[in-house]
Amino acid sequence: MALDLIEAVRAAGIVGAGGAGFPTHVKIAAQVDTVIANGAECDPLLQCDQRLMESRASDIVRGVQLVMEASGADHGILALKEEYQGATAALQQAIRAAERRSDLSLLLMESRYPAGDEFVLVYEATGRIVPEAGLPLHVGCLVQNVQTLFNIARAAEGTAVTHRLLTVAGAVARPATLWVPVGTAIQEVLDWAGGVQPPQWSDRTADDFAVVVGGPMMGRLAKDLDEPVTKTTSGLLILPHDNAVVRSLSRSRRSWIRRGMSTCDQCRDCTDLCPRYLLGHDLKPHEVMRAINYGLERPADKVTAAVLCSECRLCEAYACPLGLSPMAYYVSLKEELQAQGWVNEVHERTDLEAHPMREYRLVPTRRLIARLGLTAWEHQLCPLDKADYRPTRVTIPLAQHIGAAAKPLVSVGDQVAVGDLIAQIPAGKLGANVHASIAGRVSQVSETAIQIVGE
Repeated sequence: MALDLIEAVRAAGIVGAGGAGFPTHVKIAAQVDTVIANGAECDPLLQCDQRLMESRASDIVRGVQLVMEASGADHGILALKEEYQGATAALQQAIRAAERRSDLSLLLMESRYPAGDEFVLVYEATGRIVPEAGLPLHVGCLVQNVQTLFNIARAAEGTAVTHRLLTVAGAVARPATLWVPVGTAIQEVLDWAGGVQPPQWSDRTADDFAVVVGGPMMGRLAKDLDEPVTKTTSGLLILPHDNAVVRSLSRSRRSWIRRGMSTCDQCRDCTDLCPRYLLGHDLKPHEVMRAINYGLERPADKVTAAVLCSECRLCEAYACPLGLSPMAYYVSLKEELQAQGWVNEVHERTDLEAHPMREYRLVPTRRLIARLGLTAWEHQLCPLDKADYRPTRVTIPLAQHIGAAAKPLVSVGDQVAVGDLIAQIPAGKLGANVHASIAGRVSQVSETAIQIVGE
């Protein structure tokens, strides 16, 4: 059964839907005792996981059970925010209707950031602490996003990943959660949502807004509106150019570091609120900034601790009272270490204990929303839209995942149907298959993408 599921997931081209995009068939091959469904959806404004749990709870529960069977786990935990009342009710009903329901439980969490981080979620669900530079499987846990689990349940029935459920929120005419064919241009998705619509209290025009791909914390600015939706696109947020999120994401890393070198006052707020530090990891951003800013000899263990950073952006967007970015230092150091071929043999501690003040330093999502300048959209509803939107063309990237790009199997002029395999994992490489998301004719094939024109 385990090998059958792993092959079905591999064939379906499933990758982590939470954002990382790690090929799922590799992840579920691990042997663990606990499977955790991640429905925490901690990035503000996003609602796609919430709407999926409300509408397809039985598929998610089935996905959990399938992964439990494949991994040998005897316990499944479905974790979500306690404020998601509709999703909670749907999951409770799905669990009652499931076989072996005694193996499943719900974890209702307070709305805090970053509750959806794997390390944080494992601790909240089991009390176990993932080792430094480790993985949840090192403490017997396997964490999967709820949309990934939904895709796993469908893969067991022979259905490949062709669509992505995402949230369109912010300054948009019709906020919604949409099923979007992979490869659809961002502009076309915005058009489906009615286009940019400045708030009534604003005198801005549509040109005064930017598009954030993903959430306001872990997302990025869209390069252009022709950019395609991928398997990991969780949302499109339309925010003013002068919003704190857009300003932060617009600033170059060099600018962040230059500001930090001239301004940091060593208050250590970045360290005291760091989620990894609060779990006992030896990650102290203020010490790295001190060593670099004041020209001190770089302590090797402080510098290489960059590999422990989850890049949650909490230090940059919330903790620092001066608006600096310790994370920018860590990202630069990671690249520097990688270029040097550095191998981690330092940060592997397993004897970890959570900080005694951890419970008092967790950041409520509401406060984070206020700090990000998103209060105007805090209670915006983005209901599930079940319409079958079909773009006129899609441009499907061959690298939507960690690992090697998929290799095309089609040529210009070929006719394809929804779900047809159009690119596959290179032999002996880590990767994910790619499938047609609309029916039509292949119009372009390159080393990076396949374009299909609809029928």
